[in-house]
Amino acid sequence: MGNVVTGKGISNLRSNVFTIHDLMFPLYVIRGEKNLLVDCSILAKTKEIKGKLNELLGKEKIDLVLLTHSHYDHTGACSYLQKEYGFEIISSMRTKEILENDKAIEFIDNLNQKFKKVLNDRSNSVFSKPEHIRGIDENDTIRISGDQWIEVFATPGHTRCSISFLLKPENILFPGDAAGVIEKSGKIKPLFLSSYALYEQSLKKLMALKAVVLALPHNRAIKGENKVQEFLESSLRETQRLKEEILAALQISTDFASIAENILNREYTLPAIMGPREAHLINVTAMVKSIFYEFVKDPH
Repeated sequence: MGNVVTGKGISNLRSNVFTIHDLMFPLYVIRGEKNLLVDCSILAKTKEIKGKLNELLGKEKIDLVLLTHSHYDHTGACSYLQKEYGFEIISSMRTKEILENDKAIEFIDNLNQKFKKVLNDRSNSVFSKPEHIRGIDENDTIRISGDQWIEVFATPGHTRCSISFLLKPENILFPGDAAGVIEKSGKIKPLFLSSYALYEQSLKKLMALKAVVLALPHNRAIKGENKVQEFLESSLRETQRLKEEILAALQISTDFASIAENILNREYTLPAIMGPREAHLINVTAMVKSIFYEFVKDPH
């Protein structure tokens, strides 16, 4: 590893882990015998990310990208950055399947194009199918150097394809959206888009890891074991609260779209990710459906 350079928008998180700061999409770089990038933000941020990576790494390359899941705001800049740096992508097997599917690529690009309009990006860039993707699963490890490695945990619930990465021995956790998202107001928003039950189970799994840093993919990182535990406990409480709120709404009506609109208008006033409203509505509607199908139509 060459000389460590930090400047505006880049800071040392801990050990050999660096944060590329962005209010919506902070990215994390692990520097070692191999340089790793966790997630890839959105397509509209590509130029900005490349500039900061070059500032941090100089002539060094990114060797590996770790994808926590397949959503458009975690994969958007992937193909463009891969053309620049030639990295291999490591993801869950399910994310690999999604990123090899033409319809999924079209959907991811569609949301990225809408985000470009939000940010007034008039470039002709498009999201295309990434290459060199290696699928991994629970209990796999990724070796960084002789005394540093990453443990992989399946953390479904946000999506079926979600995984989390724990950097050892430092115990820095990269949970993707499995831990929820912290808004600008400080409030934690749950994100159980594919399964409430699995999301709650994954949150409890993350708590048991006793991480000392929670490197969240939106807004900021949480530092200190006690603060990480407090955040995860708060996230669990908010998850359970939203479940009850949705259950109450479903007793009155099973109009998923209407319930989602009401929640979106009330709860998402200061979102960490401004993005296209369509993406927020898709997410909230998915959570309403998750509660309906798991606890109303087919209660356990």
